[in-house]
Amino acid sequence: RCGSWVVRLAAGRGHDVRAVVRPSSSYRPPPGVAVARGEVLDPRFVEEILPDHPLVISCIGQRRASPSPWSALRSPPDLVKRVMTNVVRAMSQKPGHRILWISAAGVGSSRARTTPAVRRIIDLGNIAVAYRDLEAAERVTDGAEVESLAVRPVTLRPGSPGGDVGPVDRYGLLSTIRRGDVARWILDVADGTRAFQGRTVLLGRIRTRVLEPVPFLGRGVEVQEC
Repeated sequence: RCGSWVVRLAAGRGHDVRAVVRPSSSYRPPPGVAVARGEVLDPRFVEEILPDHPLVISCIGQRRASPSPWSALRSPPDLVKRVMTNVVRAMSQKPGHRILWISAAGVGSSRARTTPAVRRIIDLGNIAVAYRDLEAAERVTDGAEVESLAVRPVTLRPGSPGGDVGPVDRYGLLSTIRRGDVARWILDVADGTRAFQGRTVLLGRIRTRVLEPVPFLGRGVEVQEC
């Protein structure tokens, strides 16, 4: 999962990391990583755990019983919107704090950069429910005063970091990206070793790498498990 990769890589870079996971999660963190177990749909829980960290990386997303577009949802249909509402509310009281979170390629303005085959897939069954949730969540962060970046990766697949990834112009049926590479790219932006300006990015595999540094606000990292 992307969240596990973010935690592992952030800890390896020496960040002060607290992983936020569901109460039922069996997740075991790397050495030195604190774990907060709780319900991120509870505003009080989110307000309690976030103030100490100037950066939140959220990898939370909808869950289905199986990969089938028509399989039953295991999450509320508005999960991500509600979580981001709670995060924005908690972070907006802390000037200079920042949110980086995972949306999906094809959400919002990036839909125009998808192929017809991809659009047919993301309009199916509960995949469409997840996309509506992500669009609503992006409206929450877009309208917030807190600095945020919604990362829209192309189709996720398992794998450790090792590819060259960055902003892309198109999302096709065969477009894929490793979860480890998504996590690494997000942390590179957070660290300031990779330059990016904007509130959204369509992320995929590329051939060149941007290494111009940008300022990073703070030393702590808060991660929500995907």
